[in-house]
Amino acid sequence: MATVSVRGSGTAAAQPDEVTVGLGVETLRPSAAEAFAEAARLVTEVVSLCEELGVAAGSRTTSRVSLAEHGEHTDAGWQHRGYRATSRIAVRLGDAELAGRLVSDAAERLGTRIDGPSWRVSHDHPARADARRRAAEDARSRAEEYAAALGGRIGAIVSIAEPGTAPQGPEPQVLALRAEVASMPLETGEQEVVAEVDVTFQLEQG
Repeated sequence: MATVSVRGSGTAAAQPDEVTVGLGVETLRPSAAEAFAEAARLVTEVVSLCEELGVAAGSRTTSRVSLAEHGEHTDAGWQHRGYRATSRIAVRLGDAELAGRLVSDAAERLGTRIDGPSWRVSHDHPARADARRRAAEDARSRAEEYAAALGGRIGAIVSIAEPGTAPQGPEPQVLALRAEVASMPLETGEQEVVAEVDVTFQLEQG
């Protein structure tokens, strides 16, 4: 049985409905224990701020904890300067306005290191179904064109497989914000949702 296999692709524009921001703390103290304890205290303040703003515990994830000796190179060689402790909490939200308030308050009140925002289109967003439909239509159109060029026509579908989808969006930026900041508006913009599908059709003679 002769077949024709093609890969169809489809895109759809969507406004992201999820945003992730990172809230990081960093301390430098003479001893490792002091540095770690201070970092833990600052993280507790970040968690308290999240709770104050109504950010659910399930939306907060500790994504990094580190403790390392800190020093610098001088004319006399490497000099020990203490210990640096860091921690980062990733906060996932579905509200850009709330994310903006969180970023502003964390920077102004806590001097927190901010990274992000990172925007995402959720898996059940209607745009994804639209992109998949367009991918299927593209696959059929491509197969019909190949079949016609070979003097035939496409028949029944033999197989369908989805290689994956990939949202395209801006890379997160790193911000170091300290004290006296205004409210930070966050614009979601639009992202392009991409879907692909591999389809094999029977190739019938015309």
